[in-house]
Amino acid sequence: MDLIKRYLDTVNRIGLFKGIEAGELEPMLRCLGAEIRDFPKGGNAMVAGDRPSFIGAVLTGRLCVFRDDHDGNRLLVAVIKPGELFGESLSCAGVDESPVTVTAELDSTILRLNLYRMLSLCPTNCPHHSSLIGNMLRLIAERNLFLQGRMEVLCLKSLRAKVVRYLGSFAPVRGRAFKVPLSREGMAEYLGVDRSALSHELGRMRREGLIEYRKNSFTVLQPLDGP
Repeated sequence: MDLIKRYLDTVNRIGLFKGIEAGELEPMLRCLGAEIRDFPKGGNAMVAGDRPSFIGAVLTGRLCVFRDDHDGNRLLVAVIKPGELFGESLSCAGVDESPVTVTAELDSTILRLNLYRMLSLCPTNCPHHSSLIGNMLRLIAERNLFLQGRMEVLCLKSLRAKVVRYLGSFAPVRGRAFKVPLSREGMAEYLGVDRSALSHELGRMRREGLIEYRKNSFTVLQPLDGP
């Protein structure tokens, strides 16, 4: 397995393997039945209705997690970047059908880990298996906090308040540019608003001298206060 050589920097950023030495990763990944899968832009790494049976980690590219409501509207739930996991909560919860679809926003490479091997007693008595499970519990808790924050954004009544909360989540330093991970369309989906309305609001904030932006690069010029 040449995984470590090819993706060592990214694998080291995966929180699931925190505290595990690089030399011990390769045998552990074999124990976990790890496999690498490539997905072209637009390809589905997980489809709503499928039974979750693995935990995925993005090695290259970027994934978007979508959920469709009863009216057929698609809601962006999360964006998964290199070094981040997806499917861990669903797999560990033992749900029969995934409520979300995970789609490659860019050509992406994914590391898939066998859920059963991860949660079962390690047949080789791997000394770091307990650390792996502890890391998994911590990551699930962090994901739940993220989703709670997302729900708080969606519950805000005004578009301005949603934009302020979203931009503020990047803890920007006034006058210093920062990049958001979403396109304008993706940002609108994340906030649960119309794309044209979002563009109009951003333009208004620019005219008011609050922000400056170019594509997904933003600069906060004045304190942002939601109405």
